[in-house]
Amino acid sequence: MTVIAALYDPDENVTWLGSNGRATIGSYVGPALDRKWRSFHGWAIGITGTGPKLEALEANEQNFPKRAERPFEVLTFMKEAYGAFDIGEMEEGLKRYCGNGLLVHKSGAVWDFDNSFCLSPVAKGAFWTRGSGMDLALGAGFALKDHIHSPKALMKRVLEIVVANDVDSPGEILIQTFDHRGVLSDPLDVEV
Repeated sequence: MTVIAALYDPDENVTWLGSNGRATIGSYVGPALDRKWRSFHGWAIGITGTGPKLEALEANEQNFPKRAERPFEVLTFMKEAYGAFDIGEMEEGLKRYCGNGLLVHKSGAVWDFDNSFCLSPVAKGAFWTRGSGMDLALGAGFALKDHIHSPKALMKRVLEIVVANDVDSPGEILIQTFDHRGVLSDPLDVEV
């Protein structure tokens, strides 16, 4: 499993994106760096859970709505890409996909989506997270927000807490920026 997080920084005009650096399957920790964020034409998508979800999105990138301004357009693309990879199953009359995620627009707007693609907006400038380490991350973020004023520093400290204390969120701390042009930095280029 994983933890992913997003926090808009109005002073830098970027959204800080964070994650742990490894994936787990049961009690097995993957050996390779696991990048959990991808960018598509002004949007960053972070996904938790198992399966080839990011690979499905990348394989179908030519179908991404390049001028998408609404999160529903992105979710429609994701459903089609997941369908092409036969990801998801019907449960109680609803199609569900293993994992949840976050959508981030280059404007700094953030949306949360669950395993059935129900979408919820996140208040601009609010720290938000998804994944198995979500509860720990939200608690740490809420407790520290009045004490750590730099969004980057808050992201780093929350991820340190989650990686150190949640067995399902192992690995390195990865922090990236997603800017107003829609450019996603490489996590290895951001000093942690």
